[in-house]
Amino acid sequence: MTVIGLAVLTACASPPTRFYTLGTDAQPTITGSTASRSYRIDVRPVKVPAAVARSQLVVQTNATQVQVLEDDRWASSLPDEIRYALIAGVSQQAGAPGAKTVARGEDVPAYQVAVDVQRFESWPGSHVLIDVVWNVRASADVETLTCHSVVSEPVSDGYQAIAGGHRRAIGVVATQIARVVRAFAASATDSALKPTGASGKAGKRTMSCPHATDAAQTAADRAVPHLEE
Repeated sequence: MTVIGLAVLTACASPPTRFYTLGTDAQPTITGSTASRSYRIDVRPVKVPAAVARSQLVVQTNATQVQVLEDDRWASSLPDEIRYALIAGVSQQAGAPGAKTVARGEDVPAYQVAVDVQRFESWPGSHVLIDVVWNVRASADVETLTCHSVVSEPVSDGYQAIAGGHRRAIGVVATQIARVVRAFAASATDSALKPTGASGKAGKRTMSCPHATDAAQTAADRAVPHLEE
């Protein structure tokens, strides 16, 4: 009887839950802000579609159906996973060391990054796709650069491959955002160094959204640049 009871309990035991993360290193301090000596970066909470705004991985079974995986989950909520990955990626590539934060009293320019994920698709054994509208705005400026990125990455079988594909795709978007932040910072420095009263009316800053140009990426990146005032 005891042997039979143990066998039944073993058979009924649920499979272990597997957790995945979009981060590659230790997650930064959850302030959303990181900084260099000359400016700081503030990534706002990320918006994602309601269908994937959960801890479980959601994979496509066909064009109109998805499967929610109870035993394969994100280490934290998907919006937080994307946000933390962007904080780390943008900070590293825009010249902000690690997760250093700026004290409230320090007077440095801040660049606010807003991210709205339109699509977050996972196709096992095929590809992952993210469709993101994002913008960068300087805290002391009304000028905002809004961009639209669509990034696709091929993946092999397995849900670990799905997480890895999304990690690479988020990395492409982080690289693009970092380029815009650096362009804003360089433009602000040039304006500060320009003599006042020498050229009359100041010209408007011209910046465009970056494209994914790395041949190693399979990003179908469609950037739609426009400036909001």
